[in-house]
Amino acid sequence: MANWRGLLACLAGAAVLLAGCGTSKPGPPPASAGTAMDWQVPAAIANAPLTDDTGRTTSLAAYRGKTVVLTDFLTLCQDVCPLTSANFAQMDKAVTAAHLDGQVQFIELTVDPQRDTPARLRAYRKLFNALPNWSLLTASPQVITQVWKYFGAWYQKGPEDSPAGIDWWTGRPLTYDVDHQDVLVYLDSHGHERFLIDGPPNTQNRLPPAKLDQFLNDLGRTHLNHPASDAWTVPQALQPLSWLTGVNLHAQS
Repeated sequence: MANWRGLLACLAGAAVLLAGCGTSKPGPPPASAGTAMDWQVPAAIANAPLTDDTGRTTSLAAYRGKTVVLTDFLTLCQDVCPLTSANFAQMDKAVTAAHLDGQVQFIELTVDPQRDTPARLRAYRKLFNALPNWSLLTASPQVITQVWKYFGAWYQKGPEDSPAGIDWWTGRPLTYDVDHQDVLVYLDSHGHERFLIDGPPNTQNRLPPAKLDQFLNDLGRTHLNHPASDAWTVPQALQPLSWLTGVNLHAQS
């Protein structure tokens, strides 16, 4: 009987050790975080020709095999975009700390193809010291319309504020603005759209680079200092990435 009890004790101890060594894969984000789906991105969208900040032609299909976080932006945005980019920088730190930088790609695709040339995109990425797994892309106006219409992000050209803002890169007055929806689109490694976050970012008091911080208008200051209650934070934006990569990602201090 003593030997039997000893065997049971050993088995119980082994079970505890196995449970302690086990790792639980992260599940999908809660419905309150955004919208989950599983849609194959059609070939016309996946293969649409895009141009990176070096002038090289690429496409969404070129990132197949990686988990992709795609957002809309313009380099001359004075309110939300610099804050989205600031959060992207923090998200990339978390991905890099988990050694997933070769498996996750961050993409900012412009809604202002008239002004966002490769040279301007290069200047913008230098402000953030963006890592290679963070792409800044442009395309022809027709392709930009096609891609963002598919992903459901509206945008439209509108008048510039008065007095006009001053371009952080050229020092010249701005002549127009582009209003747009703010979305984060998550694609899995098979090219399926899996999650959507719709709304502005909350940087949790982290400032964008000085040039863009100074470039913010009154609305940008409001988003920075008094974010909406439903604005997404870096930890929240990492949840879909954790789910899709199977690795628990944590915001870095």
